[in-house]
Amino acid sequence: MAYCAKRIPVKYGALPFPQPEAHFLFILASSSPQLMMRNVYLFLSVLIPFFTVAQNKEARFLSQPTLTPDGQTVIFSYEGDLWKAGIKDGQATRLTGMQGYESSAKVSPDGKWIAFTGRQFGNPDVYIMPLDGGEVRQLTWFSGTDDVSSWSWDSKNIYFTSNRLTRSSTYKVSIAGGTATPVFGQNFFLNDHNVFENPTNGEIFFNDTWESSSQLSRKGYKGPYNPDIQSYNPTTKKYVKYTDWQGKDFGATTDKAGHVYFMSDEANGEYNLYTFQNGKKQALTNYPKSIKSASVNAAGGSVVFEKDYELWLYNVAARKAEKLHISIFRNNVLMKEKDFNVRGAISSFDISPDGKKIAFTSRGDLFVSDIEGKFTQAINNRNSERISEVKWLADNRSLLFVQTVDGYRNLYTIAADGKGEIKQLTTDKKNDRALTFNHKRTKAVYLSGRDEIKMIDLKTFEIKPLVKDEIWGMQNSEPDFSPDDE
Repeated sequence: MAYCAKRIPVKYGALPFPQPEAHFLFILASSSPQLMMRNVYLFLSVLIPFFTVAQNKEARFLSQPTLTPDGQTVIFSYEGDLWKAGIKDGQATRLTGMQGYESSAKVSPDGKWIAFTGRQFGNPDVYIMPLDGGEVRQLTWFSGTDDVSSWSWDSKNIYFTSNRLTRSSTYKVSIAGGTATPVFGQNFFLNDHNVFENPTNGEIFFNDTWESSSQLSRKGYKGPYNPDIQSYNPTTKKYVKYTDWQGKDFGATTDKAGHVYFMSDEANGEYNLYTFQNGKKQALTNYPKSIKSASVNAAGGSVVFEKDYELWLYNVAARKAEKLHISIFRNNVLMKEKDFNVRGAISSFDISPDGKKIAFTSRGDLFVSDIEGKFTQAINNRNSERISEVKWLADNRSLLFVQTVDGYRNLYTIAADGKGEIKQLTTDKKNDRALTFNHKRTKAVYLSGRDEIKMIDLKTFEIKPLVKDEIWGMQNSEPDFSPDDE
């Protein structure tokens, strides 16, 4: 069966819905909603306000921060680009505007350059640019993964992790370009990463298990692949193991005096900031939620890291950390009408109990349509967070859906006509997902985090835990009811 969609002009008031900022209209040659939602071309004609208002607000979801040598400026990734902001005023400016995604920025010890990982051609490569912005130069051209780790202390070479010969190994490349060379020789430590030089004695620090590279999200692991803080001196051939905790010690960073800072889960199972004092491991923070991407400035005295999707700065002398208040400024933008092809991008859909309407999600947005797809309305997502699942409630007028809030997926409900406010049903600091209704649409079950199955009463929205166990292997599975709904 063939399907087609034609976009036709629509005036406000022509649709049987309230008038939001965007309207959608389709004429479809299909009588099967299931096949229609799977196969059809959807052309979305979006009417956007003529101007958007300039924004200057405190931002979240900033990642992979690093500091200039003097500790007065922070460089970070946001919206796929590199930005910099003063520590005191927090006003951020964009450094890159490339087509790919830029991450893993590191500032050279002399304060002149930023090395970063760029994905301009699909795969990660090493790039370099002046600290204040300017010409960007590509230094590696490998078809796999080259991810920036650190600088040499003479500011002439960049260390990066690559899968050129093994799962993971470290190479260095000159800022002038040329052939990259392995740091430890061919397959010496097999999985070395998180590499940096100690400026006081020439030893090279590293981790060498996947638990500190690709498995950082797996907390609580204790076994033969626990990462430790280690070093190797290429000149003296001396190997040193600095930690022996049966958990994770990883992500070390050092200043010009050789003071080492790293992350560990020893205190409470969450990643916190640590250092060495008189050769002994000492905790500097004790947060109930993990930090990420700790980095000390070259001159020493400040360590920047991620926490709760924001940037924090630890003052070594004062022994305390404070949140950095980073403001992102966007200019006014002249918008115009756009067409979007979302074929293959419908992530979930559900047919109303009366068989007259369809709700679906596409590219993180929520839509409602009549059963033939002729009239489609975008449900106004007031907080602009991503929506991933949607279900109709038994009244044919309300929707239950899954939406991200503060980095976690939670349950919400809203009227299907777009009127009224969105109501948040759960406030879990873990992902709620895989909604399944019983046949009468009076109850639903879902996965919550890595260790719970919960039930929600669809009339009262009361939630009851059913199972609490290690079910993290069921990430892509759905709980279900028996045929008798019992």
